[in-house]
Amino acid sequence: MAGELTKFLEEREDAYVGLEALLARAERGGLRTFSRDELVQLGHLYRLAAADLARARYVLKSPLLSEYLNELVGRAHHLIHRRRTPILKSVLDFVARDFPATVRRESGPILLAVTLFVGSSLVGGMAYLADPEWGQLVAQQPELKQIEQSLEREPTGLASAIEEDMMPAASAFIISNNVRVSIVAAAGGILFGLGTLLALVYNGFFLGVVAVMFLSRGGEYQLYFFSGVLPHGVLELPAICIAGGIGFLLARGLLVPGRLSRGDAIRRESKNAMKLLGGVILTLVLAGLIEGFITPLRAEWVPPAVKIALAFLLFIAFMLYLTRAGYRPEESEPEQAELRTTTALRLE
Repeated sequence: MAGELTKFLEEREDAYVGLEALLARAERGGLRTFSRDELVQLGHLYRLAAADLARARYVLKSPLLSEYLNELVGRAHHLIHRRRTPILKSVLDFVARDFPATVRRESGPILLAVTLFVGSSLVGGMAYLADPEWGQLVAQQPELKQIEQSLEREPTGLASAIEEDMMPAASAFIISNNVRVSIVAAAGGILFGLGTLLALVYNGFFLGVVAVMFLSRGGEYQLYFFSGVLPHGVLELPAICIAGGIGFLLARGLLVPGRLSRGDAIRRESKNAMKLLGGVILTLVLAGLIEGFITPLRAEWVPPAVKIALAFLLFIAFMLYLTRAGYRPEESEPEQAELRTTTALRLE
């Protein structure tokens, strides 16, 4: 019997150590951090350990192995079958940990989107400086001419402040429009990333043209532009870039599926894509509230310098949130080779 037990342990050692590794990860960060393949592997190893528990008790008659497997199966059962987290706590966990952690994990596609958006903005600005008519033509925005004509009069003639009773409606419109733009940028990844590429380049070019319209006219116009764009823009523009990163994330599943089929690769990437999209929508809701209720406040109520200072603080806070919130050391450290063993059992 001792020889049979030794042979059995040699066959199962890798499976048990693998299950311990998955359980240790799940206990630290929850099953939400698992990929589809890891969840399938967890279920397989859990069923295998549960079956081995009966064999250890009634066939091998090993109290030590039975105790070890009983604890291992109990931990797995608790994780797989525990009650769901209350909705409010799930939302708070998502905001405090899951969204910023996913942004850091998928920083490659997001930085690509940032590069394209910023680069096209610079091209748009240079195009307008070189030839205002050509810059407007490429942007294909008829209202640009109206904006430019308004700027010829005075910066404050561009648009009056939103009336107080219209702020809720304006904020709702702004939020819905920004969410639509972000969804279009994200969904463009299904076209192998081409839709996302066009959305980022188009919106970036348009922003560059409008920015140079203001900034090339001197101090008062620059102040009006910064105080009218930055308070909400410091949240809105990063959110649009993250939405672009979602599109490139989906495109990666189509273009570089690895050993998976394209369908399975898309499903794998969609998990993080949905997390990012949820965070983008929440960010755009906050940006829309600022754009609807704070940005349009008249200068005599809130001086432009105060708005710019608020924008600066918001940007710093948002960047710290994305880079540090919910950060765990294991994000940058490889998994340790030695795993915590729950009993005195050793599988040598």
